[in-house]
Amino acid sequence: MRSPFITAFVFSLILNASALHAEHPQAGYTPLFNGQDLTGWTLKRANRKGYHVKDGKLICPADGGGFLFTEKEYGDFSLQFDFKLTKAANNGIAIRCPLVDQRPAYEGIEIQVLDNVGYPKKLKPTQYHGSVYDVIPAKKGALKPVGEWNHEEIIYRGSKITVIVNGITILNTDLSDIKDAKVLAKHPGLKNKRGHIGLLGHGSHVEYKNIQIKEF
Repeated sequence: MRSPFITAFVFSLILNASALHAEHPQAGYTPLFNGQDLTGWTLKRANRKGYHVKDGKLICPADGGGFLFTEKEYGDFSLQFDFKLTKAANNGIAIRCPLVDQRPAYEGIEIQVLDNVGYPKKLKPTQYHGSVYDVIPAKKGALKPVGEWNHEEIIYRGSKITVIVNGITILNTDLSDIKDAKVLAKHPGLKNKRGHIGLLGHGSHVEYKNIQIKEF
């Protein structure tokens, strides 16, 4: 006869294993990543191993990457996700971006994902984590130590972008305030009304989970 304890233990293991692959969106949010595979995503400019899924996490490996875009386009939204950096990691979140093989930070917008402390090269203010890459700098100091999970929310409504990391607002800007003709010419994506959301791998190991979106 099977012991009730063993039965309960096995059942607990099954539940825990399922939880590893389950997404639990907040009310009003829709998962973009199902925790099991890349359904709903399309890979551009794949770099060797590309992206893969392990234990409910979407992983950009150090020897892989490329640009991984949602199949669907979005306009105004709140995007929430958890991410974990390795030392000197460099990645990015593309927003309102066309499906491109190159220049997503210019044809769309890139919100920088970066280990501010461990990155070996000298950084410009517009290259720190959470910045609108090459355009608007974000505040520093919100990231947890490398190897710990961070939570981020990107709110894009009209021309206004807010980035919140671990409960701290590090960017709150209105793109309509940008009047510099050279900046606007270099970054046509600043004017995009809709586009894809993407993960922009740059040859660093970065992990994501609980990626979810609410459209306005």
